[in-house]
Amino acid sequence: MPSNATLTDTVIDSIQIEQFIYHIIIKDPRELKLNDVVTLSVDQKNFFEQRIQEACSGSQFVFTNPTSNTFKSDCSDLLADPVAQLEDKSKELAQRFFDSHTGTMNDGVFIIAVISILHNDIRKNLLAFLKVDYSTVYQQERKVIEGRQTVTLQKIVDSLADSPKALQKWAVVDPTDLFAWDVLALQRGTSKARQDSNEAISSYFRQFLQVEIKNTPSALTKSTVSTVREWSNSLSELPAGIQRPDFKARSVQYFENNDMFDTNQFVDYVLGSYVDQSLSDEENEERLEQRTLHARALNTALAEKGIAGQVFPSRPDSIPDANKKQQLRTNTGAKVVYEGTLEANQIKITNDNNEKVITIRTTQLDIT
Repeated sequence: MPSNATLTDTVIDSIQIEQFIYHIIIKDPRELKLNDVVTLSVDQKNFFEQRIQEACSGSQFVFTNPTSNTFKSDCSDLLADPVAQLEDKSKELAQRFFDSHTGTMNDGVFIIAVISILHNDIRKNLLAFLKVDYSTVYQQERKVIEGRQTVTLQKIVDSLADSPKALQKWAVVDPTDLFAWDVLALQRGTSKARQDSNEAISSYFRQFLQVEIKNTPSALTKSTVSTVREWSNSLSELPAGIQRPDFKARSVQYFENNDMFDTNQFVDYVLGSYVDQSLSDEENEERLEQRTLHARALNTALAEKGIAGQVFPSRPDSIPDANKKQQLRTNTGAKVVYEGTLEANQIKITNDNNEKVITIRTTQLDIT
């Protein structure tokens, strides 16, 4: 059974490099330079251990089709005998990573390291994969020693040690069941909104690792809000007075006001009331029928994303600020940005012939 959901600070601090090699990716001309041996000084080893510690901040992924996952089996083979397997297996993995670049690429050093962590006072081996900026990483000396291409690092550029921007992509891999995740991965420039989603890393990197995002409470919370937004945008028509932005606003409010997610409760909260006291019983009956159809459609949308039926702790802090805001925009360029529902912000939208009339009531107005 998994013992942890994430690496603790204490475990991260215990990281040691046991085996280390890298291969060089050149974009112009497109080329992969393979190495046989890479030697590190003590300072260089400490330097790369720090980079690997930084790589432990990735989003949680799990292997797709774990019983037939070739990346997982390659990692397991490598860890079974790192000394014998690292040279050949790293070349094979580097070639696969290089070939997975179907579009543009950046120059980089593709590092594969066998690392150990201290877990319950016992050393446990994991794997680290890092692609690091090539031009600022090091200076190297390549020699053929006893027929083998051998690399000695002569210098690591001082500015790199102070620049986390040198890391392009990174992954820490555990092909066993020690942790609740299989891979921690992320890449440079990933926004908060994309973290804890499959978009946390590029599609080709995800395909190389053969993973998909793990459904953590944080990931599920963000995915649920996004699903509501997509579902509401797909609705062809709404009853008079029901505003599309309110659905997403109430989905955010649900996570802010409830400790645990429950599908039926959530759908009921997001839809709100379709009844209008100013209408006849017959008209309200039609609106309730439409609400039933919308509830069914939202349940289907949540089920397609693997959310419906799950029970998980709410994580409202994981929802990006941009997803908490609603925006009204006119064809003249005027914008109204707000959080929550229209009613809570005393905003009313009515129709006047072919025009929309937006009314905002407030006791204070700041004009800048």
